[in-house]
Amino acid sequence: MTSSTEPAYRLTDSVQASTLQELQDSFAALAQVSISICDAEGHLLTQPTCAGPLCRLLRDSETGQAACIHSIEAVATAFGNGGQVIAAANALEQTCHAGMIHVGVPIELAGQRLGSIIVGDRPAGQVTHEGISELARQHGLDNEMAQAAAAEVVPITNERQQVTLQCAEALAKAVAQLYRQDLQIRSRVEELTAVYELAGLLSGTEDLQAILDASAKRVAEVMRVKACAIRLLDKASGELILTSRHNLSEAYVNKGPVVLGSNPIDDAAFAGQTVYIADAATDPRLQYPEQARKEGIVSGLCTAMSCRGDTVGVMRVYTGESHRFSLFEISLLRAVASQAAAAVVNARFYAQWRESERYEQHLQYAGEIQRRMIPAEPPQHRYITFAGEYAPRLEVGGDFYDFLDLPWGNVGLCIADVVGKGVPAALMMASVRAALRGHAHTILEINEIIGRVNRHLCRDTLTKEFATLFYGVFSPDAAQFTYCNAGHNPPLLYRAGRFTRLESGGMLIGVTTPQVYERETLALKKGDLLVFYTDGVTEALNFQDQAFGMPRLEDSIRRYAGEGARTLAKQVLWDVRRFAGLAPQTDDVTIVVAEVTSQP
Repeated sequence: MTSSTEPAYRLTDSVQASTLQELQDSFAALAQVSISICDAEGHLLTQPTCAGPLCRLLRDSETGQAACIHSIEAVATAFGNGGQVIAAANALEQTCHAGMIHVGVPIELAGQRLGSIIVGDRPAGQVTHEGISELARQHGLDNEMAQAAAAEVVPITNERQQVTLQCAEALAKAVAQLYRQDLQIRSRVEELTAVYELAGLLSGTEDLQAILDASAKRVAEVMRVKACAIRLLDKASGELILTSRHNLSEAYVNKGPVVLGSNPIDDAAFAGQTVYIADAATDPRLQYPEQARKEGIVSGLCTAMSCRGDTVGVMRVYTGESHRFSLFEISLLRAVASQAAAAVVNARFYAQWRESERYEQHLQYAGEIQRRMIPAEPPQHRYITFAGEYAPRLEVGGDFYDFLDLPWGNVGLCIADVVGKGVPAALMMASVRAALRGHAHTILEINEIIGRVNRHLCRDTLTKEFATLFYGVFSPDAAQFTYCNAGHNPPLLYRAGRFTRLESGGMLIGVTTPQVYERETLALKKGDLLVFYTDGVTEALNFQDQAFGMPRLEDSIRRYAGEGARTLAKQVLWDVRRFAGLAPQTDDVTIVVAEVTSQP
């Protein structure tokens, strides 16, 4: 800790002159002696209080008052000029111009002289008639009045002088105590102000390193210590990384690793203790005592940096000399460490939020790209009306459907569901879509197209990545529909109140090669409805964990079969949503309807 040989403030900076005057007047009335209070340079801080009649008479004279003040200040100044010390009170004695004895008692705090109290207006012996006459002549006083006043003066005894000195010493200690308390209050206010300023500083920056550097520097200034170090825990390795320091050399910084679990001081701090180090060079708990000695570190204090139950590191302060930290200093370090920890946690949360925000933006971009792959409008066909509804659970999903404009007036329709959710599923979906589109324009056989897509997916994906795929082609006259189902939920052909499931094909794609897929050709009639869907429809759950299921899907199709493809697709989606309510869903929902409205 630092110290100074001079007071940080003048006496009247801490104790008002009016307060000193009140104390002085009360003491003079109690002890029946004259008294004055001077500062450290010997200058009067109060108006002298005169207790004796001769003293009051002399101070009524301009020259007498000047002589009296000169005598008082001479005693006060003598403390720094080798004046004569008397008794055990560390007091100085001097006889004034009127033969009166003035005694000075120092006001001291921790060896620093703040001022002095000057007491006494009693002569050591009886004042002579001739002496009083000379005083009256020198200061223009009425001789008879001066003689009468002198007659009332009683010489002071040794016993009375000792009692007076003891009282004066008690007063000096009281004034020094007021001064000390004011300094303490000022110091606490400065420290708390610094903590408040630090809180504002920490909350005003997003730079974690700037937060830690500001914390280390400010805590060293506030606590008036030699140095400060901040170590943050690397949870992966258990090492306490020296992240910021103030007034520590490179040699000390590079002394070696500090690992939680092998350092009793930091272990105790993480357990909730504030650890005191009396002498770093001899403390057996220190890992590097010799380096501490070379650095000039003597005493220290270590506390955890904790926020909402999460301990992120430790904060240490060091002094260059032996120092016992007060309870206030310990509380102050804890407060700053807690603020720094909160700033660290908030900075990390902010960094995570920024990263999450960037990821969310990427998801939005991916979602926009994926939605462009889903047909904005179904194709126009002379004999068939198409409709589609797509409701991804997340920003991007794994369901997709597509219409393909094929040679000779054929129209392809596919619907698929890739494993997983989010960006990986969307990327896989894009790969399946691209492969299907590429092969569908060059290969006539539908089952061969699915086989090629399967080989493509097996080659470019992991074993756990796969998809279900249904692909079919409508003839130009809407008389035939040829399809292949690769593990997808069987679409439904609704004709004359009955359902037929389109199941021919093979296993899902992306698992293994080679695979053999079958195809089937259906003869279509006017009024036929083909409903394609993903498992997000039939597996939608309500709050009772009941699935929407095939029976409800078929009922929904029956109810809206006569209202056209577009209405049917929308109403099936709404039936699923009404059934699930606000229960959280785990899958995307896709519904595509093809209605044969006429034939040549």
